[in-house]
Amino acid sequence: MLRETIIKPLIFVGLTLLTLVSIQPAHAITCSVSPEVVPINLTYHGADLSISGSSMAGDDLIIRISNEHTDAHYKYKGKAGGLFWMKKGDVTFKNVPGVCMLYSTGEIDNLLDTNTQRANQIGIEGLKAAAEMETESAELQGHDERWKDEFIRFKKDQLLYSIQTGTVTRQHGQENDTFHVDVQWPYQAGPGSYTVEALAIRNGQIVEQSSSQFLVKRSGVVEQLSKMAFNSASLYGIMAVVIAIIAGFAVGMVFKKGGGAH
Repeated sequence: MLRETIIKPLIFVGLTLLTLVSIQPAHAITCSVSPEVVPINLTYHGADLSISGSSMAGDDLIIRISNEHTDAHYKYKGKAGGLFWMKKGDVTFKNVPGVCMLYSTGEIDNLLDTNTQRANQIGIEGLKAAAEMETESAELQGHDERWKDEFIRFKKDQLLYSIQTGTVTRQHGQENDTFHVDVQWPYQAGPGSYTVEALAIRNGQIVEQSSSQFLVKRSGVVEQLSKMAFNSASLYGIMAVVIAIIAGFAVGMVFKKGGGAH
């Protein structure tokens, strides 16, 4: 009797554990980024990021790097009287990321249809669908698509929005693939927390995803100067003037040694 009392619960626990193991996803996608902290120092000019992970064999992949969606405020220019270019008003693009960089195993349009891109804010169509334009200018109102295109073009010129297809490399295995992509992180991207998402694509659908984060932060002298600018604005201003004078003096000495400018 005692033996049955002990054995039955053990059998039940064993079967429960087997059930739990069996329902765990066998091919869950993984994603990691290195380094996890990008320091902005005096010699900072961007960084090299390495993103890697694993996925189910045969799945296509889209890697997306982005940050929090917010509002972007701009002044727009136009011709006054048809002659002079000048600032004519304000325009705001709401619900847009400061950075959005995509890397994939193939052409985005071949992996996902337009509706899926829009629903998941992937690619140009996804960005445009999520963005909302606000302006009091009668000149801009009613032309949202055109100005959204201009906004995205501007962000591309800053290297903050980009799509690089065929850049994710895979090593194929029998059950799982491993993937890797190297990223040239632009110095134009400001400090803050950024999210790396790995999306597994199968039969035109996003079937799995995983994410990790990295931090871009000021360090060393740059961090100290930034704190000074916020906490001691007057001292920061004086230092800026002194540095400018010293720099001007140094340039003058160089030209003097070289016999002057011609």
